[in-house]
Amino acid sequence: AAINPFGNARNEVFMGALPFFHVFANTALLNHAVATGASIAMVPRFETRQVLETIARYRCTGFPGVPTMFQAMLDHPDLAKTDLSSLKICISGGAPMPAPVHIQFEDVTGVRLVEGYGLTESSGVVSVNPYEGTRKRGTIGQLVPGTQVILLDKEDPTSLAPDGEPGELAVCGPQVMRGYWNRPESDAETFVERDGKRYLRTGDVAQIDADGFLSIVDRIKDMIAVGGFKVFPSVVEDVILEHPAVKEALVIGVPEEYRGEVPRAYVTLHEAGGATGEELRDWLNAKIGKHERVDQVVIRDALPKTIIGKLDRKTLRAEVL
Repeated sequence: AAINPFGNARNEVFMGALPFFHVFANTALLNHAVATGASIAMVPRFETRQVLETIARYRCTGFPGVPTMFQAMLDHPDLAKTDLSSLKICISGGAPMPAPVHIQFEDVTGVRLVEGYGLTESSGVVSVNPYEGTRKRGTIGQLVPGTQVILLDKEDPTSLAPDGEPGELAVCGPQVMRGYWNRPESDAETFVERDGKRYLRTGDVAQIDADGFLSIVDRIKDMIAVGGFKVFPSVVEDVILEHPAVKEALVIGVPEEYRGEVPRAYVTLHEAGGATGEELRDWLNAKIGKHERVDQVVIRDALPKTIIGKLDRKTLRAEVL
């Protein structure tokens, strides 16, 4: 039931739009189908019209994808006339799901969209929101069976994070790799021992609520140091994505003589001319903390993405810094 919640897997057809070399597709799509006997309707690459046509033609029942895929479906004029009634579940992974996209996708399609989390070193899956029953938007769900996590202090990974505060997520479970091949120095940096167990440091800052739902706050290496204060880019991105004109957003730190770094937002818009950079900057800065305020909001025609469609902060930095 944890692998396939819908009964007879041989009646299930998964939409295969993710590249199989990526751990998300390898685990949630390819290996899932092999283990359960389900079918995969494959396309060479993600192209929105072809994906919509494939879902309708082959009556796909499940669709694992990244957030930009679900945004692209919402933006496509054929969505309203495409029969998605066969879809039972969509699974989002690979990158954080923006709340506006999550809500709009479910409202428009009527299909439940759940978010999960994993990484290559954890064989793809650490946690996921339930397919049925209680789930929490904005979280990466609850741990899969056999998995344990701890939150490490962001400055000192040998210590636990203070109670109630976010910390670096560290994972222990049967799906975690044994180590990097012939790279003991990398293993020493990546694993921590605690209470006789070996935990994988993920590099992601997370918090856990009373119901065991995990939320990713940000990547440690993406934090922006503003005058001695740590700013999480995702916090700023979540706020600017609430503006109705903004479609996508990435926030990075740019050098500044006085404070060391200052946040700067790069966005795409739903419609050209929907807002100016100055208008968005003023709107955003009125809603966030002093040290989180951006010096600019730069409007672009497109933001860089990885081969699987994730917004690519690293490439953006290389382009603009």
